[in-house]
Amino acid sequence: MYSIGVNFDLTYITAGIVDEKGNIIYKEAIPTLKYREPEAILKDLAALCLRIVEKNGLVIEDIKSVGIGCYGSVDTEKGIMIYSSYFKFKNVPIVSILQKYIHVPIKCENDANCYALAESKYGATKGYSNSIIVTLGTAISGGIIINNKIYSGKYYGAGEFGHHVIVFGGEQCECGRKGCWAAYASQKGLLRDAKIMAVRHPESMLFKMVNGDLRLMSFRTPFEAAQKGDKYAKEVVETYSKYVALGLINIVNILQPEAIAIGGRMRKIGDMFIDDVAKLVGEKTFGHLEVEKKTKIMLTKMDYDAVIIGATML
Repeated sequence: MYSIGVNFDLTYITAGIVDEKGNIIYKEAIPTLKYREPEAILKDLAALCLRIVEKNGLVIEDIKSVGIGCYGSVDTEKGIMIYSSYFKFKNVPIVSILQKYIHVPIKCENDANCYALAESKYGATKGYSNSIIVTLGTAISGGIIINNKIYSGKYYGAGEFGHHVIVFGGEQCECGRKGCWAAYASQKGLLRDAKIMAVRHPESMLFKMVNGDLRLMSFRTPFEAAQKGDKYAKEVVETYSKYVALGLINIVNILQPEAIAIGGRMRKIGDMFIDDVAKLVGEKTFGHLEVEKKTKIMLTKMDYDAVIIGATML
């Protein structure tokens, strides 16, 4: 038997057929086109699931369940997306809409929770019963695993780490508040600060690497410029690392997990970045616990396909 896992993301909907060992045997994606009504988006999601079944010579009876990892707060019991600031969804009955088209059991959950669940079984946090995944991308999201199970909170919004405030009255966040961790430690926050530095210092490699066209700057640019010795890029990277560490320190002080794994696009920067962040977290965590009692800070082993795999585990 197989399961289907779906990463219901802002830009793309990716569906994969997953075997009983957690291997994706086939996947396919379509544009989300998020400006549309929920019913239209979900109809396309269902069609994608049915199409990949047919393409692989299977029938729906070969599929034991479908799991959906959603970008937003999800009532997993009722199958409802309660809220998503990015989709502008509110109380959308995802499961009941999908079951008009797909006649197998369907579960939905927050995508970061699916990511955390997959990592805890197959990835970097395997062997830790209490762990956290933090994804640093366009936004910041997180998943909490306690006693090997997803912790969603009473109202299904636990793990929205990106929206705890680290600078009172600071930069505007997409959630509507100011000074959120996401406004500083997301990819958007990094790019904003790097572009400001490049404009202030056109002699810098930050400016020269994009030939003065700031639209060409990616999240890799400041790290690459810093590695080449540019002092302005180094300042941007050091400040960014401090912002990332600050949020992680708060998480450690509140929850004291055994491990935190960093995923998302910043995962691609690699060990140099995570080592600097881990050092800062270790130095500033409350109590300065001895090494064997400190929360381990690491990179995730899996990419965003973890959402697909985790969704099938629901």
